[in-house]
Amino acid sequence: MATKVSGCLVKMLLVLFGVVVGTGLTAVTGVLLFLPDRTTVISVNPTAESPGVYVKKVERMVGGTGYEIWLGPTADRGHVVTVPAGWEHDPERESTPDGMRLKFDNGGEIFVPKASYS
Repeated sequence: MATKVSGCLVKMLLVLFGVVVGTGLTAVTGVLLFLPDRTTVISVNPTAESPGVYVKKVERMVGGTGYEIWLGPTADRGHVVTVPAGWEHDPERESTPDGMRLKFDNGGEIFVPKASYS
């Protein structure tokens, strides 16, 4: 697009406008690249004794795939436990009066106190 502009101030304003637009587009692109996509793969509804357990697969364009376990009343609200890389994503769940114990096949355990998800 050939536009005839004259004057130093007009040229400086065009450069400034280009810098602002370029910075904005770069920021939006960066957010979209690092924004994870979560898909619920296992869903166990809450009972009177234990919270709901929702296992979510987290896929990132940069950073790979991982899993999170959400403990709480609904799939979109609760305490988030990140499953360490290499561990299975469907642990045995043991509800105790003090909280929830997640037991993994490799012998690892994660204990979440009741105050975290209630």
